[in-house]
Amino acid sequence: MEVIKNTGDLDLTQCVVYDAHLLKTFRACEEKYRLFDVEHVVRKSMKAAPAFGIAMHEGIAAYRMAKKDGLAFPAALEIGQQSLLKHYKKAMPPEMLSEIMADEKRGPKNALRLFTGYCNHYEPMAIKWLHVEVPFALSLGKVNVPIAEDQSSHGKFDMIKKDLIYVGIIDGVGEFQSRLDVNDIKTTGWAISQSWLDGWRLDQGLQGYVIAAREILGIDTHNATVHGIWVSGEAKNPKTAKPLDEYFQTKELYWDDDQMAEWDTNVINTVEDIELKKFNNKWVKDFGQNCGAFGGCEYRDICWTTPKFRSKIIEMEYERKIWTPLEDERLQKIEGIV
Repeated sequence: MEVIKNTGDLDLTQCVVYDAHLLKTFRACEEKYRLFDVEHVVRKSMKAAPAFGIAMHEGIAAYRMAKKDGLAFPAALEIGQQSLLKHYKKAMPPEMLSEIMADEKRGPKNALRLFTGYCNHYEPMAIKWLHVEVPFALSLGKVNVPIAEDQSSHGKFDMIKKDLIYVGIIDGVGEFQSRLDVNDIKTTGWAISQSWLDGWRLDQGLQGYVIAAREILGIDTHNATVHGIWVSGEAKNPKTAKPLDEYFQTKELYWDDDQMAEWDTNVINTVEDIELKKFNNKWVKDFGQNCGAFGGCEYRDICWTTPKFRSKIIEMEYERKIWTPLEDERLQKIEGIV
């Protein structure tokens, strides 16, 4: 495993670049991956749920950075609130910015309520934020990538070796009760249950963030924490209302060296599967629970339409945008973090 200090030095003809989002997308549904990463099809406007999550992340990052810089809680809170509203206006679909949606659970009023509640919930724990929003790029070694023998090979192919570059952004690294934890923020529209919290024990992204923190920041840790935020509006009846403090739940996680080695192997195997699919152009639809999970897949409007009309649906509801994991503006700051 090797740290990439400057992504601008990468020869993209000799490497493949992946992040947790691409790997999760492929595992959920190959057709979803094809539409996103091969056809570059995305919705013309982002759905409210992911946009809300982005705004919340940005507000919390600004708050943590202010705390890291030594600001008192009230000043840090105000900076976070301002950042939240700024990114809320930037990320949310236009209909969510109208006055009629102001009191919706993902409206700006409730966003501020949840953000402020989150900060008040974790402030007494005196978490010392050592790193906030850390971009990373790691070389995980060589992977097999198929190439055609020649134009008349009729499906026959050779394998060449390319570098696998794994990238991402760590939400934060905090010190709590003399322990260093890699932290990740998760928002959900469902009431947080123990089953939901336990599910993060097998999360591709989180394990990768711990490995990245060890490799890039030199932090000797096997620990991570999830801060779960329940995105719910204020109850109409105060007598049955759940206390705001209970909207926020923490899950502590631990992976040993053997589990981290298993993660590495699993990433390499998944990437080789994807590269072979790209070469063969044979993709499988999930036709299952992933189509309706978390409010519904963003591509199901395409999939449930008869094939001859799908191009029209794409034209009306979607647009084509070429994107790679290296294009996140925060990853452009990767030089000099080591």
